[in-house]
Amino acid sequence: MSAGIISTGKYIPKTKITNDVVSRKLKISKKIILEKTGIKTRYFASKKESLSYMAVQAAKQAIRRSNVTKDSINLVICCNFEAEYKFPCLASKIVKDLNLNNCGSFDINANCTGFQIGLTLACEKIEFDKSINNILVVGSALQSKYLDWSIPENSIYFGDGSGAAIVSRVPKGFGLLASDIITDSKAYEDVRLVGSGNLLPAKFYNSRNKNKFLYDMNGLETWKQVVVNQPKIIRSVLNKAKIKLNQVDLFIFHQANKNLLNYLSSKFKLSKNKTYTTVERHGNTADASIAITLNEALLAKKIKKGSLVLISGVGAGFVFGASLFKWY
Repeated sequence: MSAGIISTGKYIPKTKITNDVVSRKLKISKKIILEKTGIKTRYFASKKESLSYMAVQAAKQAIRRSNVTKDSINLVICCNFEAEYKFPCLASKIVKDLNLNNCGSFDINANCTGFQIGLTLACEKIEFDKSINNILVVGSALQSKYLDWSIPENSIYFGDGSGAAIVSRVPKGFGLLASDIITDSKAYEDVRLVGSGNLLPAKFYNSRNKNKFLYDMNGLETWKQVVVNQPKIIRSVLNKAKIKLNQVDLFIFHQANKNLLNYLSSKFKLSKNKTYTTVERHGNTADASIAITLNEALLAKKIKKGSLVLISGVGAGFVFGASLFKWY
């Protein structure tokens, strides 16, 4: 037996943020926003829609769509850049809220490629440990609290949301075929959230350093990193699996912005039916981005049994990952 994804779920918050809203906040035109990002709408969580609430709603949907009961879930892996507390981990809160029994849990922080890495870890864990049959992997992001509305680059792209998947045993030949992770740390400082970290604890927050507690991103450096390293990691995984690029049925990329996705598609000479995007509707949802996009691609019937699906992301640091699945 192998391990693969058997179901997915998502949760999108209720409050729609249009480019009209962003335009008023930033005092730039809607046309510039759309040209720069390709994003038309994004959604922000309300006070009632906590990080764990969104995660649990996506998880419940994934469980309902699977053939497994919640009590047969052996492990929860949560992919996020923050928990609701500094500790304990968000995965433990999901276990609590779902009332799971005899279930392990942990968080991973790899930012926008976290969900891809979480899926890979889940598959490898199931293949290695015969006592584990079902793993819930959740990607959840509540970014609206950290946006710096004085700088377009640090606010224009982002939305909130959550996605989830159940990873289980599947017949041999299906599921995860290959994966890889690389890190290019030269641009370590170029996408970051400094405040509340060990070097600047929350108790030192004041009116002079408040921007340190918000997103800080160098968009040009992000672009440079992606155009070099994401093709590299994708080719590495295809080589490992001995699969040619044109054999892949669907590519699911981290939804950073539409222009970057268009570049990647053109770089690989991918036709429109070889990719699926959600960034236009949901913006960049960080750790939830790949999970939400995978869920919507399945609902749109872009994936069927036997499809080769390549999932690839990039996270701050910069961490690049890719995984190739044969769908069951």
